[in-house]
Order: sequence, then structure tokens, then C-alpha cells
Amino acid sequence: MHPRKMYAGSYDMPTCNACGKEVRPGELSESFSCPKCRNARIWRCEGCKGKQKKYRCTACGYEGH
Repeated sequence: MHPRKMYAGSYDMPTCNACGKEVRPGELSESFSCPKCRNARIWRCEGCKGKQKKYRCTACGYEGH
């Protein structure tokens, strides 16, 4: 799945590392550095952040919840 752009000249939209859903501006999502490698940003959408759903780091493969 390729990230979509909001409009011409925009940045790529992040996707939730737990469910793969696009994280949109204004959504009550969360993002943080990978606890293991600190090289990747972990995103969790509004639906996943409070549910302890597993996520995977795209850089090192670390799995957390």
C-alpha cells in the first residue's frame, strides 16, 4: 500500500503500524520512536492506540503493543 498525498505538494500520509490504516491530520492518533532502534517512527491510529494492538517497526522488525 502506497501512502497517499493530501494535495499537490503535500507530504505522504503516515499509516498505522498496527492495522495499516492511513492516519489523517486531526485524528487522535499517536506516534513515537521505535523503543528498540529509535530509527523509525511508530504510528497508531485513533482506533488502535487504546486497544493494545500489536505493531511492528518497519526498520528493525521490533514488535510491541
